[in-house]
Amino acid sequence: MSKIKAKRIVIKIGTAAITKNEKLDLNFIDRKVKEISGLAKGGKEVILVTSGAVGAGMMIEGLNKRPKDTLKLQLLSGKGQPALFKTYSDNFRKYGIKTAQILLTHHNFDNKIEERTVKNIMNAYLKEKTIAIINENDMVSKEEFVGNNLKRFTDNDELAGLVAENLEADLLLILTDVHGLYSCNPKKDKKASLIREVGKLTKEIEMMATKDMCNMSLGGMYSKVHVAKRLLGKGITTIVAHGNSKLDKILDGRAKRTVFLAKV
Repeated sequence: MSKIKAKRIVIKIGTAAITKNEKLDLNFIDRKVKEISGLAKGGKEVILVTSGAVGAGMMIEGLNKRPKDTLKLQLLSGKGQPALFKTYSDNFRKYGIKTAQILLTHHNFDNKIEERTVKNIMNAYLKEKTIAIINENDMVSKEEFVGNNLKRFTDNDELAGLVAENLEADLLLILTDVHGLYSCNPKKDKKASLIREVGKLTKEIEMMATKDMCNMSLGGMYSKVHVAKRLLGKGITTIVAHGNSKLDKILDGRAKRTVFLAKV
């Protein structure tokens, strides 16, 4: 697999990658922050979209099972978000990197004035080499938790896509708990084969995207492929890879991955 050349990268870390046994995986965050810091110090412009606020809230509350009640999820997110950001911020500080927290809803991208404001702020952070850590503002937006609203962020996949599009990123890198898009669900079928590269998103490719979700995740592969399809139309490449793979190896093609390759 070829090396992906990208200067501006949106990295999205999903719930399935950032949690272990339904708890926030602090060792994982430590490893990824080190890798992201390496990319930033190497000249990459990195924006981080992360899930995990509810998981952090569950740790604070001592819960072992994700609640189903919408209000309870919002309360957990409100408690967990400061702890999640502090974990990231403390780790980035070890590498001399400043961070900023940005909480968004899809409404920020529906309004042209707000969308422009978000873009200006994130570009300013990139210019001063501050890493923006973005999450959904669950306290005022509950689409992620209820209903079938197509605009819901589905575990931040849609949010990451909107950020990548808004910032005219070269690449969206989605980290999850599988190596990419498979011909069928690899957790249920041992014969499933990894789709290494997608240049055109056909109906057949879309059908491969399972809607199965783990206990903690909301997105599944379906939303990732949906986002990749939209970004392909904008000339933005998307990679889906396993969170345990090193970022430099994913970008260089030395790790398993699925690349939705935009034509230049």
